[in-house]
Amino acid sequence: MPAKALNRRFFLLQAIMMLIDCITVAYISPILVSFGYSKLQIGQVMTLGALAATLARPLWGFLNDRFSCAKQVTLGGTAVGFDCYFLLTWGGGQMGLTTIAVMGLYITVVCMMNFVDSWALRLINGGASLNYGATRAGGSLSYALGAAIFGMVVSRWGFRPGNVALWVLWILMCVVALSLPNPPPASHLDQKPVTLLQGFRTLRSNRVYWVMLAALFLCTLASGSMESFYSVLILSAGGTEQHVGFALFLQATSELPVMFGYSRLRSRLHLSAAPLMAVSMLCYALKALTLASAGSLNIILVAALFQALSFALFTPACVDFMLETVPGEYLAMGHLLFLAIGQGIGAVAGNALSGILSEYLGMAWMFRTVGFLALLASVLACCSAKMLKRRNFS
Repeated sequence: MPAKALNRRFFLLQAIMMLIDCITVAYISPILVSFGYSKLQIGQVMTLGALAATLARPLWGFLNDRFSCAKQVTLGGTAVGFDCYFLLTWGGGQMGLTTIAVMGLYITVVCMMNFVDSWALRLINGGASLNYGATRAGGSLSYALGAAIFGMVVSRWGFRPGNVALWVLWILMCVVALSLPNPPPASHLDQKPVTLLQGFRTLRSNRVYWVMLAALFLCTLASGSMESFYSVLILSAGGTEQHVGFALFLQATSELPVMFGYSRLRSRLHLSAAPLMAVSMLCYALKALTLASAGSLNIILVAALFQALSFALFTPACVDFMLETVPGEYLAMGHLLFLAIGQGIGAVAGNALSGILSEYLGMAWMFRTVGFLALLASVLACCSAKMLKRRNFS
């Protein structure tokens, strides 16, 4: 497929996937607030969801490496996720049904977001001329528009209209995804059979990978807490669901310049991906500390702009880090295992920690605590960058 056509279609795929994420996952916390759940209960439900995603991610990655079935998994996984969203919005707020629905959304929609990234990784490693940063900007753009529009819809009609919108998006996703190529079979990259056990053995001795993974785990204690409690903080400061939508709009639009300009930025700085990941973790820390000391709703909303140099920088840098450090035949598994442990288990611990701290000490102290942990993460990421530099010159 010509490079321009591939990039256009992947841009559309990312845009649709992020709209789906905006409608389903981004509004989980406000939905739980509308059910009357306490901060501790919200933390518990989000913890179980993160745990479910942790267990599922490496299996999704193995499927992609072993069978090269990216578009089939993406379409099937998101369809199941829509059923979970229906259960969440029509389940009446019952704790058991709500927990199952949230766990299902994490296993499907949340994991599919990462799965699409691993799809891109495999295509790039197979020789495709895919500009990941630019295509991922499509997701940021659609998320910004979707957050603003859906925030107004929720304020007026509630969360249930999202069910109709999701199936319209799925039809569009089918058209786009089925026109994209699956990754080349891993056997073209290496004659050894791709197995789950061998994948773990291959990654086990990669010290650069594991140090960065430890940094990601610490950083996720902050980013996961902010993802779960940012909208709760807005609502507790007197904001509405429309303010939540506006904050998400600000976050997503701030990502666009960095996503579009990532390749040019990296080429001008002549840096590997690891130092950029360290900078992104530092910005997560600054965002958490800003939220901890925010004295008004306006400051809370403006803090969304830290997204430009936190998430928007980390996401394409993480893809490059995998290409620099993981063997080609296990790229998808290495990427999703990295996110499963670093973001998945990190989110499990972070949601549990943030739920307890915010319930008993208040959200300000919770954000201060996780902000300090993100600072430590940035230091560890710098150590990983130095190790990678030494390895490349040895």
